[in-house]
Amino acid sequence: MASPRLLLLATMLLAPALLFSQTGTSSIRGTISDPQGRVISGATITLTNVATNAVRTTKSSESGDFTFELIMPATYRLEVEASGFKRNVVENVKALIGKPTEANVSLEVGVAAEKVEVSATAQQALVNTEDATLGNNFEAIQIQQLPLEARNLVDLLSLQPGATREGYVTGARADQSNVTLDGVDINNAQTGNADVPLENNTLQVGQLDADRQDITTGPVLRLNSEAIEEFRVTTANGNANTGRSSGSQVNLVTKSGTNSWHGAASEFYRSTGFTANDWFNNHAQPQVPRTALVRHTFEGALGGPIKKDRAFFFYDYAGRHDASGASVVQVVPLPSLGQGTINYTYSGGAQPASLSLAQLQQAYSATGINQAALDALAAAAARYPANDTTVGDGLNTGGFRFNA
Repeated sequence: MASPRLLLLATMLLAPALLFSQTGTSSIRGTISDPQGRVISGATITLTNVATNAVRTTKSSESGDFTFELIMPATYRLEVEASGFKRNVVENVKALIGKPTEANVSLEVGVAAEKVEVSATAQQALVNTEDATLGNNFEAIQIQQLPLEARNLVDLLSLQPGATREGYVTGARADQSNVTLDGVDINNAQTGNADVPLENNTLQVGQLDADRQDITTGPVLRLNSEAIEEFRVTTANGNANTGRSSGSQVNLVTKSGTNSWHGAASEFYRSTGFTANDWFNNHAQPQVPRTALVRHTFEGALGGPIKKDRAFFFYDYAGRHDASGASVVQVVPLPSLGQGTINYTYSGGAQPASLSLAQLQQAYSATGINQAALDALAAAAARYPANDTTVGDGLNTGGFRFNA
Protein backbone atom coordinates (compact mmCIF):
# COMPACT_ATOMS: atom_id res chain seq x y z
CA MET A 1 0.00 0.00 0.00
CA ALA A 2 1.40 3.39 -1.02
CA SER A 3 2.38 5.74 1.76
CA PRO A 4 0.72 9.19 2.11
CA ARG A 5 3.99 10.87 1.09
CA LEU A 6 4.14 8.92 -2.17
CA LEU A 7 0.50 9.76 -2.91
CA LEU A 8 1.17 13.45 -2.28
CA LEU A 9 4.24 13.38 -4.54
CA ALA A 10 2.28 11.65 -7.32
CA THR A 11 -0.49 14.25 -7.03
CA MET A 12 2.00 17.12 -7.30
CA LEU A 13 3.63 15.57 -10.37
CA LEU A 14 0.30 14.91 -12.09
CA ALA A 15 -1.22 18.33 -11.38
CA PRO A 16 0.65 20.21 -14.15
CA ALA A 17 -0.23 17.51 -16.66
CA LEU A 18 -3.90 17.76 -15.72
CA LEU A 19 -3.83 21.52 -16.17
CA PHE A 20 -2.19 21.37 -19.59
CA SER A 21 -4.72 18.79 -20.75
CA GLN A 22 -7.40 21.46 -20.47
CA THR A 23 -8.16 24.11 -23.10
CA GLY A 24 -5.91 26.90 -21.84
CA THR A 25 -3.42 26.12 -24.62
CA SER A 26 -3.26 26.19 -28.40
CA SER A 27 -1.53 24.40 -31.26
CA ILE A 28 0.15 25.17 -34.60
CA ARG A 29 0.10 22.60 -37.39
CA GLY A 30 1.18 22.57 -41.00
CA THR A 31 2.86 20.88 -43.93
CA ILE A 32 6.29 21.57 -45.47
CA SER A 33 6.42 21.35 -49.26
CA ASP A 34 8.60 22.35 -52.24
CA PRO A 35 7.59 24.71 -55.10
CA GLN A 36 5.93 21.78 -56.95
CA GLY A 37 3.84 20.89 -53.90
CA ARG A 38 5.77 17.74 -53.00
CA VAL A 39 6.16 17.22 -49.25
CA ILE A 40 9.55 17.58 -47.57
CA SER A 41 10.40 15.23 -44.72
CA GLY A 42 13.10 15.81 -42.12
CA ALA A 43 12.87 19.62 -42.27
CA THR A 44 13.77 21.40 -39.04
CA ILE A 45 11.01 23.66 -37.75
CA THR A 46 11.73 26.14 -34.96
CA LEU A 47 8.92 27.94 -33.17
CA THR A 48 9.81 31.08 -31.19
CA ASN A 49 7.52 33.05 -28.90
CA VAL A 50 8.08 36.65 -29.99
CA ALA A 51 7.33 38.09 -26.56
CA THR A 52 9.42 35.76 -24.38
CA ASN A 53 11.90 34.14 -26.83
CA ALA A 54 10.78 30.70 -25.68
CA VAL A 55 11.85 28.17 -28.35
CA ARG A 56 10.51 24.76 -29.41
CA THR A 57 11.89 22.63 -32.23
CA THR A 58 10.58 19.66 -34.19
CA LYS A 59 11.08 17.91 -37.55
CA SER A 60 8.58 17.25 -40.30
CA SER A 61 7.33 13.69 -40.68
CA GLU A 62 7.55 11.48 -43.76
CA SER A 63 4.34 13.07 -44.98
CA GLY A 64 5.83 16.55 -44.45
CA ASP A 65 3.55 17.33 -41.51
CA PHE A 66 4.54 19.01 -38.26
CA THR A 67 2.67 20.04 -35.14
CA PHE A 68 3.32 22.02 -31.98
CA GLU A 69 0.80 21.05 -29.29
CA LEU A 70 0.13 22.52 -25.84
CA ILE A 71 1.68 25.92 -26.57
CA MET A 72 0.58 29.15 -24.94
CA PRO A 73 -1.68 31.40 -27.03
CA ALA A 74 0.66 34.09 -28.37
CA THR A 75 2.33 35.45 -31.50
CA TYR A 76 5.13 33.24 -32.83
CA ARG A 77 7.90 33.22 -35.43
CA LEU A 78 8.20 30.02 -37.49
CA GLU A 79 11.57 29.15 -39.06
CA VAL A 80 11.95 26.20 -41.45
CA GLU A 81 15.26 24.78 -42.71
CA ALA A 82 15.89 21.85 -45.04
CA SER A 83 18.88 20.68 -47.09
CA GLY A 84 18.89 22.17 -50.60
CA PHE A 85 16.30 24.85 -49.78
CA LYS A 86 16.35 28.46 -48.65
CA ARG A 87 15.56 29.12 -45.02
CA ASN A 88 11.97 30.30 -44.66
CA VAL A 89 10.89 32.59 -41.82
CA VAL A 90 7.17 33.17 -41.22
CA GLU A 91 6.41 36.08 -38.90
CA ASN A 92 3.19 36.93 -37.04
CA VAL A 93 1.90 33.38 -36.64
CA LYS A 94 -0.88 33.70 -34.08
CA ALA A 95 -1.80 30.75 -31.91
CA LEU A 96 -5.35 31.35 -30.68
CA ILE A 97 -6.84 29.75 -27.60
CA GLY A 98 -8.97 26.67 -28.11
CA LYS A 99 -8.40 26.62 -31.89
CA PRO A 100 -5.54 25.09 -33.90
CA THR A 101 -3.65 27.38 -36.29
CA GLU A 102 -2.70 26.16 -39.75
CA ALA A 103 0.74 27.28 -40.98
CA ASN A 104 1.75 25.56 -44.21
CA VAL A 105 5.22 26.52 -45.54
CA SER A 106 6.53 26.23 -49.10
CA LEU A 107 10.32 26.23 -49.41
CA GLU A 108 12.24 27.62 -52.37
CA VAL A 109 15.22 25.83 -53.90
CA GLY A 110 18.52 27.40 -52.87
CA VAL A 111 21.17 27.44 -50.18
CA ALA A 112 20.40 27.62 -46.48
CA ALA A 113 22.25 30.92 -46.14
CA GLU A 114 19.52 32.58 -48.19
CA LYS A 115 16.38 33.54 -46.32
CA VAL A 116 12.78 34.07 -47.38
CA GLU A 117 10.62 36.10 -45.00
CA VAL A 118 6.82 35.85 -44.98
CA SER A 119 4.25 37.50 -42.70
CA ALA A 120 1.05 35.66 -41.86
CA THR A 121 -2.11 37.76 -41.85
CA ALA A 122 -4.50 38.04 -38.94
CA GLN A 123 -7.43 37.26 -41.24
CA GLN A 124 -5.95 33.89 -42.13
CA ALA A 125 -5.40 33.04 -38.46
CA LEU A 126 -9.04 33.78 -37.55
CA VAL A 127 -10.46 31.27 -40.05
CA ASN A 128 -10.74 27.80 -38.57
CA THR A 129 -9.80 25.21 -41.19
CA GLU A 130 -8.51 22.53 -38.82
CA ASP A 131 -11.65 21.12 -37.17
CA ALA A 132 -15.45 21.43 -37.11
CA THR A 133 -15.78 23.65 -34.05
CA LEU A 134 -17.81 26.84 -34.41
CA GLY A 135 -16.97 29.94 -32.41
CA ASN A 136 -15.12 33.22 -32.37
CA ASN A 137 -11.91 34.37 -30.73
CA PHE A 138 -11.68 37.77 -29.03
CA GLU A 139 -8.16 39.13 -28.62
CA ALA A 140 -6.83 41.74 -26.18
CA ILE A 141 -7.19 44.66 -28.61
CA GLN A 142 -10.87 43.87 -29.11
CA ILE A 143 -11.47 43.55 -25.37
CA GLN A 144 -9.87 46.94 -24.78
CA GLN A 145 -11.64 48.78 -27.59
CA LEU A 146 -15.19 47.42 -27.36
CA PRO A 147 -17.52 49.42 -25.07
CA LEU A 148 -18.32 47.57 -21.85
CA GLU A 149 -20.73 48.58 -19.11
CA ALA A 150 -18.58 48.93 -15.96
CA ARG A 151 -15.79 47.12 -17.87
CA ASN A 152 -17.64 43.84 -17.30
CA LEU A 153 -16.00 41.29 -19.58
CA VAL A 154 -18.89 38.87 -19.19
CA ASP A 155 -20.97 41.05 -21.54
CA LEU A 156 -18.68 40.05 -24.42
CA LEU A 157 -19.21 36.33 -23.93
CA SER A 158 -22.73 36.52 -25.38
CA LEU A 159 -21.60 38.29 -28.59
CA GLN A 160 -21.71 35.05 -30.57
CA PRO A 161 -24.25 33.76 -33.10
CA GLY A 162 -26.77 31.63 -31.22
CA ALA A 163 -25.88 32.93 -27.73
CA THR A 164 -28.17 34.83 -25.35
CA ARG A 165 -27.32 37.17 -22.48
CA GLU A 166 -28.61 34.58 -20.00
CA GLY A 167 -26.06 31.98 -21.17
CA TYR A 168 -28.24 29.80 -23.42
CA VAL A 169 -26.21 28.81 -26.50
CA THR A 170 -27.62 27.10 -29.62
CA GLY A 171 -30.47 25.55 -27.65
CA ALA A 172 -28.35 24.29 -24.75
CA ARG A 173 -29.22 25.38 -21.23
CA ALA A 174 -26.84 27.58 -19.21
CA ASP A 175 -25.93 24.68 -16.90
CA GLN A 176 -24.63 22.71 -19.90
CA SER A 177 -21.87 25.22 -20.67
CA ASN A 178 -18.31 25.07 -19.41
CA VAL A 179 -16.03 28.01 -18.54
CA THR A 180 -12.29 27.65 -17.99
CA LEU A 181 -9.67 30.26 -17.10
CA ASP A 182 -6.13 29.22 -18.09
CA GLY A 183 -7.49 25.68 -18.37
CA VAL A 184 -8.99 25.67 -14.86
CA ASP A 185 -12.73 25.17 -14.31
CA ILE A 186 -14.41 28.32 -12.94
CA ASN A 187 -18.04 27.16 -13.08
CA ASN A 188 -20.39 27.39 -10.14
CA ALA A 189 -20.08 23.93 -8.58
CA GLN A 190 -23.13 24.45 -6.33
CA THR A 191 -25.73 24.99 -9.06
CA GLY A 192 -23.91 23.51 -12.04
CA ASN A 193 -24.23 26.76 -14.00
CA ALA A 194 -21.41 28.63 -15.63
CA ASP A 195 -22.69 31.78 -13.89
CA VAL A 196 -23.43 32.77 -10.32
CA PRO A 197 -25.95 35.48 -9.27
CA LEU A 198 -25.04 38.64 -7.44
CA GLU A 199 -25.77 38.29 -3.72
CA ASN A 200 -24.95 40.33 -0.65
CA ASN A 201 -23.45 43.15 -2.74
CA THR A 202 -20.51 40.97 -3.83
CA LEU A 203 -19.68 43.02 -6.89
CA GLN A 204 -16.68 40.84 -7.70
CA VAL A 205 -18.98 38.10 -9.05
CA GLY A 206 -21.72 40.11 -10.68
CA GLN A 207 -23.11 43.47 -11.64
CA LEU A 208 -26.17 45.50 -10.65
CA ASP A 209 -27.40 47.48 -13.66
CA ALA A 210 -28.96 50.60 -12.20
CA ASP A 211 -30.74 51.42 -15.46
CA ARG A 212 -32.78 48.21 -15.45
CA GLN A 213 -32.64 47.54 -11.69
CA ASP A 214 -32.11 43.82 -12.20
CA ILE A 215 -29.32 41.39 -11.45
CA THR A 216 -26.97 40.05 -14.09
CA THR A 217 -24.52 37.22 -13.65
CA GLY A 218 -20.87 36.45 -14.11
CA PRO A 219 -18.27 33.73 -13.50
CA VAL A 220 -17.29 32.82 -9.95
CA LEU A 221 -13.92 34.52 -10.53
CA ARG A 222 -13.78 38.17 -11.44
CA LEU A 223 -12.51 38.77 -14.99
CA ASN A 224 -10.55 42.02 -15.22
CA SER A 225 -10.55 43.39 -18.74
CA GLU A 226 -6.83 44.30 -18.79
CA ALA A 227 -5.83 40.89 -17.42
CA ILE A 228 -7.47 38.79 -20.14
CA GLU A 229 -5.29 38.20 -23.18
CA GLU A 230 -7.85 36.32 -25.22
CA PHE A 231 -10.95 34.15 -25.03
CA ARG A 232 -12.96 31.91 -27.30
CA VAL A 233 -16.58 30.78 -27.10
CA THR A 234 -17.12 27.48 -28.91
CA THR A 235 -20.84 27.47 -29.61
CA ALA A 236 -21.14 24.09 -31.36
CA ASN A 237 -19.23 20.93 -32.32
CA GLY A 238 -16.77 21.09 -29.43
CA ASN A 239 -13.86 18.66 -29.50
CA ALA A 240 -13.22 16.00 -26.88
CA ASN A 241 -10.40 18.06 -25.37
CA THR A 242 -12.66 21.02 -24.57
CA GLY A 243 -14.30 19.47 -21.54
CA ARG A 244 -17.16 17.46 -20.18
CA SER A 245 -20.08 19.69 -21.19
CA SER A 246 -22.43 19.43 -24.17
CA GLY A 247 -23.14 23.17 -24.35
CA SER A 248 -20.84 26.06 -25.16
CA GLN A 249 -17.16 25.99 -24.22
CA VAL A 250 -15.79 29.32 -22.97
CA ASN A 251 -11.99 29.33 -22.82
CA LEU A 252 -10.19 32.33 -21.34
CA VAL A 253 -6.47 32.93 -20.92
CA THR A 254 -4.79 35.61 -18.83
CA LYS A 255 -1.89 37.80 -19.87
CA SER A 256 1.68 37.06 -18.87
CA GLY A 257 4.80 39.15 -18.63
CA THR A 258 7.20 39.50 -21.56
CA ASN A 259 10.75 40.68 -22.22
CA SER A 260 9.36 44.19 -22.65
CA TRP A 261 7.74 46.35 -20.00
CA HIS A 262 4.07 47.01 -20.55
CA GLY A 263 1.54 48.84 -18.43
CA ALA A 264 -1.98 50.19 -18.62
CA ALA A 265 -4.13 52.46 -16.49
CA SER A 266 -7.71 53.54 -16.94
CA GLU A 267 -10.61 55.16 -15.12
CA PHE A 268 -14.19 55.33 -16.29
CA TYR A 269 -16.62 57.74 -14.66
CA ARG A 270 -20.37 57.64 -15.01
CA SER A 271 -22.63 60.22 -13.41
CA THR A 272 -26.38 60.42 -12.80
CA GLY A 273 -26.67 62.53 -15.94
CA PHE A 274 -26.25 59.38 -18.06
CA THR A 275 -29.07 57.54 -16.26
CA ALA A 276 -32.64 57.51 -17.56
CA ASN A 277 -35.36 58.08 -15.00
CA ASP A 278 -37.63 55.24 -13.90
CA TRP A 279 -41.03 55.13 -15.66
CA PHE A 280 -42.86 55.08 -12.33
CA ASN A 281 -40.80 58.02 -11.06
CA ASN A 282 -41.85 60.04 -14.11
CA HIS A 283 -45.54 59.25 -13.60
CA ALA A 284 -45.62 59.91 -9.87
CA GLN A 285 -47.51 63.05 -8.75
CA PRO A 286 -45.49 65.00 -7.94
CA GLN A 287 -42.74 63.57 -10.12
CA VAL A 288 -39.85 61.83 -8.36
CA PRO A 289 -36.36 62.77 -9.64
CA ARG A 290 -34.15 60.18 -11.31
CA THR A 291 -32.31 57.70 -9.11
CA ALA A 292 -28.71 58.59 -8.34
CA LEU A 293 -25.86 56.68 -9.93
CA VAL A 294 -22.21 57.72 -9.63
CA ARG A 295 -19.82 54.99 -10.74
CA HIS A 296 -16.02 54.90 -10.80
CA THR A 297 -14.38 51.94 -12.56
CA PHE A 298 -10.59 52.00 -12.42
CA GLU A 299 -7.85 49.55 -13.33
CA GLY A 300 -4.07 49.32 -13.53
CA ALA A 301 -1.79 46.62 -14.94
CA LEU A 302 1.97 46.13 -15.15
CA GLY A 303 4.05 43.32 -16.63
CA GLY A 304 7.68 42.72 -17.52
CA PRO A 305 10.71 40.50 -17.10
CA ILE A 306 12.11 39.22 -13.81
CA LYS A 307 14.98 37.61 -15.70
CA LYS A 308 15.05 38.09 -19.46
CA ASP A 309 14.03 34.99 -21.45
CA ARG A 310 13.55 33.08 -18.18
CA ALA A 311 11.00 34.49 -15.75
CA PHE A 312 8.26 37.11 -16.06
CA PHE A 313 5.51 38.69 -14.00
CA PHE A 314 2.16 40.33 -14.64
CA TYR A 315 0.00 42.15 -12.09
CA ASP A 316 -3.47 43.64 -12.54
CA TYR A 317 -5.82 45.43 -10.17
CA ALA A 318 -9.36 46.57 -10.93
CA GLY A 319 -11.81 48.31 -8.64
CA ARG A 320 -15.29 49.72 -8.80
CA HIS A 321 -17.03 52.21 -6.52
CA ASP A 322 -20.78 52.82 -6.86
CA ALA A 323 -22.97 55.42 -5.16
CA SER A 324 -26.45 54.59 -6.36
CA GLY A 325 -30.12 54.76 -5.47
CA ALA A 326 -33.21 52.70 -6.19
CA SER A 327 -36.84 53.63 -6.76
CA VAL A 328 -38.98 52.28 -3.90
CA VAL A 329 -42.74 52.43 -3.25
CA GLN A 330 -44.49 51.77 0.09
CA VAL A 331 -48.14 51.70 1.12
CA VAL A 332 -49.10 54.78 3.18
CA PRO A 333 -52.42 56.09 4.64
CA LEU A 334 -54.32 58.81 2.79
CA PRO A 335 -55.05 62.10 4.63
CA SER A 336 -58.73 61.14 4.94
CA LEU A 337 -57.80 58.06 6.95
CA GLY A 338 -55.73 60.20 9.29
CA GLN A 339 -58.82 62.37 9.87
CA GLY A 340 -60.85 59.35 10.91
CA THR A 341 -62.82 58.90 7.67
CA ILE A 342 -63.10 55.42 6.16
CA ASN A 343 -64.01 55.20 2.47
CA TYR A 344 -65.58 52.09 0.96
CA THR A 345 -67.41 50.84 -2.11
CA TYR A 346 -70.61 48.82 -2.28
CA SER A 347 -72.54 46.88 -4.89
CA GLY A 348 -74.54 49.21 -7.14
CA GLY A 349 -72.89 52.34 -5.87
CA ALA A 350 -71.53 54.63 -8.58
CA GLN A 351 -69.31 56.55 -6.16
CA PRO A 352 -67.45 55.42 -3.04
CA ALA A 353 -69.22 56.01 0.24
CA SER A 354 -67.62 56.98 3.54
CA LEU A 355 -68.04 56.77 7.28
CA SER A 356 -67.15 59.93 9.18
CA LEU A 357 -65.31 60.06 12.47
CA ALA A 358 -68.57 60.85 14.30
CA GLN A 359 -70.25 57.78 12.79
CA LEU A 360 -67.32 55.60 13.77
CA GLN A 361 -67.36 56.94 17.31
CA GLN A 362 -71.09 56.18 17.52
CA ALA A 363 -70.53 52.63 16.15
CA TYR A 364 -67.72 51.99 18.65
CA SER A 365 -69.22 53.87 21.58
CA ALA A 366 -68.42 51.01 23.93
CA THR A 367 -64.68 51.07 23.27
CA GLY A 368 -64.14 54.40 21.54
CA ILE A 369 -61.71 55.36 18.80
CA ASN A 370 -58.02 55.28 19.68
CA GLN A 371 -56.90 58.87 19.30
CA ALA A 372 -53.21 57.88 19.37
CA ALA A 373 -53.78 55.66 16.34
CA LEU A 374 -55.54 58.50 14.50
CA ASP A 375 -52.65 60.85 15.30
CA ALA A 376 -50.12 58.29 13.99
CA LEU A 377 -52.08 57.88 10.74
CA ALA A 378 -52.38 61.65 10.32
CA ALA A 379 -48.65 62.14 10.93
CA ALA A 380 -47.78 59.39 8.42
CA ALA A 381 -50.08 60.90 5.79
CA ALA A 382 -48.50 64.34 6.28
CA ARG A 383 -44.92 63.06 6.24
CA TYR A 384 -45.35 60.59 3.37
CA PRO A 385 -47.87 62.08 0.92
CA ALA A 386 -49.27 59.53 -1.52
CA ASN A 387 -47.92 60.10 -5.04
CA ASP A 388 -48.26 56.65 -6.64
CA THR A 389 -51.37 54.64 -7.56
CA THR A 390 -49.70 51.30 -8.31
CA VAL A 391 -50.11 50.12 -4.69
CA GLY A 392 -52.78 50.66 -2.04
CA ASP A 393 -56.58 50.48 -2.46
CA GLY A 394 -57.01 54.09 -3.60
CA LEU A 395 -59.70 54.64 -0.99
CA ASN A 396 -57.86 54.74 2.31
CA THR A 397 -54.29 53.92 1.30
CA GLY A 398 -52.00 54.84 -1.57
CA GLY A 399 -48.38 54.57 -2.59
CA PHE A 400 -45.46 56.79 -1.59
CA ARG A 401 -42.65 56.50 -4.15
CA PHE A 402 -39.17 57.79 -3.30
CA ASN A 403 -35.49 57.20 -4.10
CA ALA A 404 -33.70 55.11 -1.49
